Amino acid sequence: MKVTVTKNLNVRIGKPRLDAPNHEFLVPGSVIETDGKLYRGDVYDGNFFWYKDMAGNYYWSGGIDIPETEPNNTFSKATEFIDFHCHSILKPYSKSFRRKKTRGKNTIKNKKRSIWHKTKLNILKKIGNAFISVTKFTQADFKSAYKGGAKILMVSIDPMERELVLSKNRKKPIADGLFLDFFQGIGKRRMNYLERLNDYFADLKQSYLYLDDLQNIPIKIGDKMVSYKMVSTYEEIDLTNEEIINIIPTMEGGHVFRSNLDSNLTKREIENQVLDNIKEVKLGFGEDDSKVTPFFVSLSHHFKNGLCGHADSLKKARAAYNQEANPKDGFEELGIKVIEALLSKTYGKRILIDVKHMNLKSRKFYYFNELRIKEEVPIIVSHGATNNLSWPEKDDTEINFYKEEIPIIAKSGGIFGIQLDARRLREADYGFKRRGLNSTIKREGLYKRAFFVWRQVEMMALYIYEKKDTEFGFEDIDPWGFQVIGSDFDGVVDPLDGFWTHSEMPLLCQYLIVHAKTFLKTNKAKRLPNYEDLNAENLVEKFMFQNAQEFLIENFTAEKRGV
Repeated sequence: MKVTVTKNLNVRIGKPRLDAPNHEFLVPGSVIETDGKLYRGDVYDGNFFWYKDMAGNYYWSGGIDIPETEPNNTFSKATEFIDFHCHSILKPYSKSFRRKKTRGKNTIKNKKRSIWHKTKLNILKKIGNAFISVTKFTQADFKSAYKGGAKILMVSIDPMERELVLSKNRKKPIADGLFLDFFQGIGKRRMNYLERLNDYFADLKQSYLYLDDLQNIPIKIGDKMVSYKMVSTYEEIDLTNEEIINIIPTMEGGHVFRSNLDSNLTKREIENQVLDNIKEVKLGFGEDDSKVTPFFVSLSHHFKNGLCGHADSLKKARAAYNQEANPKDGFEELGIKVIEALLSKTYGKRILIDVKHMNLKSRKFYYFNELRIKEEVPIIVSHGATNNLSWPEKDDTEINFYKEEIPIIAKSGGIFGIQLDARRLREADYGFKRRGLNSTIKREGLYKRAFFVWRQVEMMALYIYEKKDTEFGFEDIDPWGFQVIGSDFDGVVDPLDGFWTHSEMPLLCQYLIVHAKTFLKTNKAKRLPNYEDLNAENLVEKFMFQNAQEFLIENFTAEKRGV
């Protein structure tokens, strides 16, 4: 495809980066023969799209006149995505426990214990998910991720809490683990192992080793040789190679720092154990020349862990579990010390804190924590949704986020991963009738389900516009600049029917563009102060990729992590 240069334009050799070698520049009117594809690279003047010529040189697209094309063709590369939260290893790592000799071992072969293994999504599995929320298929396996356009995945490597396999009295397994195995498909052998687990931290390290087994080892997908690599800073990320998935390890739940669970340890011994394990994680997993430190950790998960209060996340499973979620539980003394240890840049890299799964009291404490504010630490919600409600006078255990929390997160320079879980997304009351979703339209099901995702992006943006009108301090905040994908795929999620796995991300992208265009036709949109600058494709691109990339550029560099 031929394009025309519109301003003096550097010829970048080999990479779409501002620091790539350049020995010449082109003057306006010059014509370049490109391969017709858009590539992501360094951001310049708010634009990170680049073109590549047939010799492998890159050109910033802001200095190029793009020929008239179909919108979908221009936007085809934007179906690439970044996912801020997924559990790619949960099912295959669990399946490796079927035999002692394969326990914790990844494999390049197409077996269920391989992180590349993609389950065939047949009609029975779709029906099972649609009607009884049983997700017996893989969602965030790396084959699905590659086919869907994943460039960066934040993969949680934490062990499951053993309470998930124990009955309410926490003394015996739930039907030999068949309950959770039926709903999540992780295998009876793994359930039995969790029942006896006495050291979360050891399992955390084994999970890392499982992920490490196959990194940088290519496998064939179609006619491509594809691989993944783990990274510990933004400088290590490679966005130019289309056959590489960049993996950023993360952790879900402060229980990961515990070991000797059944020992009669004193309060001081538990504290020393937790803080010592945090130091080890901050120094990084792996060999000295390639150590990897997780980017962030959520301090709460489903059950009490001695750090802070947790939200009620298993409402529909109360017959099996007693979460003991208490709205009065806030941060404990050890939890406050854990905040300080994680955010410190001593003893290794800084690890940011994810507020997902905290109850409201604990979230408020972290929002207004003096150290977080002093250090200008961004607030992370790796996966979640807003309920479109104002927060109550009394603290509660609501897992979705209230209206008032969204501006606090955005103002901190934070990020909000929108969870692709139908149970979370359906709770808000917003927008259906105004968008004509009760009328008969083509493929109504997918269109309607995609709206559950789009309205989260829209609601959060409108909260910020409202703050811009009423409060100082929001002038420079982009209302569309902090929402990202936080799918939670392969966790305990019920995906929106039709958008089952990472493979369907391009399809979701297309429907989100339709919703963005529909929104921009509304009077509500036309009253926005920057309405003339809004573009449907750009809004969806920000959600799918750009917002996450810019957050990583700002917060995942070696300098910001304290390397």
